[in-house]
Amino acid sequence: MTAMKRLLLGLLALVLLVLVVGAGALLLVDANHFRPQIQASLSQALGREVTLGQLHVSIWSGSLDADEIRIGDDPAFGDKPFVTARSLQLGVKLWPLLLHRQVQITSLSLDQPVVRLLQNKAGQWNFAKFGADTAAAPAASASSAPPPAFSVDKLRISDGRIDLQRTAGDTRSYRKVSLRADHVGLGAAFPFSMSADIAGGGSLQLDGTLGPWDAQNALLTPIDAHLVLHGLDLVGAGLMSSADGVGGVLDIDTRISSAKGVLSSKGGIDARQLKLVASGSPSPQPLRIDYQASYRLLDGTGSIDHSTLGSGGAKLAVDGSFDNRGKVLQLDLNMRGKQLPVDDLQPLLPAFGVVLPKDSRLSGGNVGLDLRARGPLDALVISGPVTLDDSRLAGYSLGAKLGGILSLAGIKAPKDTVIRHAAATLKIAPAGIHAEPASADIADLGSFTGKGGMAADGRLDFKMLVKLDQAVTGGEQSAGGLLGNSKAGRLLGGVLGGASAQGIGVHVGGTASAPSFKVDPAAVAGLLGSGVGHALDKEPTPAEPSAEKSGKQKALDSLLQGVLDSRKKH
Repeated sequence: MTAMKRLLLGLLALVLLVLVVGAGALLLVDANHFRPQIQASLSQALGREVTLGQLHVSIWSGSLDADEIRIGDDPAFGDKPFVTARSLQLGVKLWPLLLHRQVQITSLSLDQPVVRLLQNKAGQWNFAKFGADTAAAPAASASSAPPPAFSVDKLRISDGRIDLQRTAGDTRSYRKVSLRADHVGLGAAFPFSMSADIAGGGSLQLDGTLGPWDAQNALLTPIDAHLVLHGLDLVGAGLMSSADGVGGVLDIDTRISSAKGVLSSKGGIDARQLKLVASGSPSPQPLRIDYQASYRLLDGTGSIDHSTLGSGGAKLAVDGSFDNRGKVLQLDLNMRGKQLPVDDLQPLLPAFGVVLPKDSRLSGGNVGLDLRARGPLDALVISGPVTLDDSRLAGYSLGAKLGGILSLAGIKAPKDTVIRHAAATLKIAPAGIHAEPASADIADLGSFTGKGGMAADGRLDFKMLVKLDQAVTGGEQSAGGLLGNSKAGRLLGGVLGGASAQGIGVHVGGTASAPSFKVDPAAVAGLLGSGVGHALDKEPTPAEPSAEKSGKQKALDSLLQGVLDSRKKH
């Protein structure tokens, strides 16, 4: 046992001696002696001129530490550096350094780097030829030997920043960038993990494999990764303009892969507080987007296929194209749906600017639509036909709003508005919503046809022709039937009968949340002429001069105007 203890103590002493000698040797090493060699080696490998600050030996980590590092840019993009970093830690193999004064780099760690990604007017990026030897520093290119293959066991970046500026002039920044990559080399694929905060709102996590690196055009480098974006603010991130009154927050979970310059993406997006038009309001519930897209990295355009947008069982089929070359993403999408459940579709209505009267909601029924959305993401123009069948506007009685004459006739309007069928060709734009033509068939009331729109501030301006159902104007429910065979009853019955046959002009004003209705004077005059004429023809009075006949028409005109005035007061 004593001999064994002596052996162990001897080995321990030998190890300590080696460490002390090695540490002493490291202290005697002039790290800056290796700076030209390291700069040349990195410049050849990266295809860019690399400049290091003062080098120091770190005994405990076995590394060479530089006060700063600068990696030059492609000369076509100016003389500002492509990458700057506060400090660089180079992991090196100790024995080759001590015995042969050779620097063999095993790891790179950059602290607080700043990366500038620039796009020129031709659509080319300053990182496209990163790794090519054509931009190597003079010291590196003077050698006739081919540039060494860049390879390190570990690459680490902490607290970095990426500033991205495109030809369109928009700049996007990513802060608190961290990167972990192992077995990094330009000649083979390697695993990596990257995270960042998106300036303006949101965070990014990207995990996967990258490579082999294409030094002639980095955009052609293959990638296969899982991308997660959380809390991406469309306005804060510069994807939409705050001045246009639109916005939303996205959570994105998708797989991406790139081959031969085409980036494919398939995944899901949960959109919160989505608002696509200024006249709308943020969606009260998250909307789900399941999408499949391809993006051509070289020309900035792409397509969307086999995608859906909606909530619950109401899913719109979406396909089309997009163009990312402008400052704001340009879309050209088709959105289609048949027999979509109204109850599930309702959360989507506010995002598209559809506002219902106060304290009302659509209940039951289904929607059909065939829309096209074109233009920049923050100023979309959405147009196409929309239908609504067998639905109920609960909490709002259209009959009561129109029913001054009906009330005189003793007809009670239903509490809710039951929509048998409604149709409109819509144009939803930043200025508001326009419907032409628009029509509706309302149970226990009649039909509406016309055109008009809603401004961005919610003001309504519709001109409608209302035709009452014969069930309302005829038989026992007619005004004449309810009021007996009096002359006034027959006159009012004639008015309602004329309304049923020829229609009554109505102007819809006010706001979408509080609409108001007013009979068009010209339509009223035409209606009185028709209705009163028929009523008087049935009961001619020889002793009654034409002046008296005209007086009855004026009296009925006054009666209707009084009804309208009373409706306006209420």
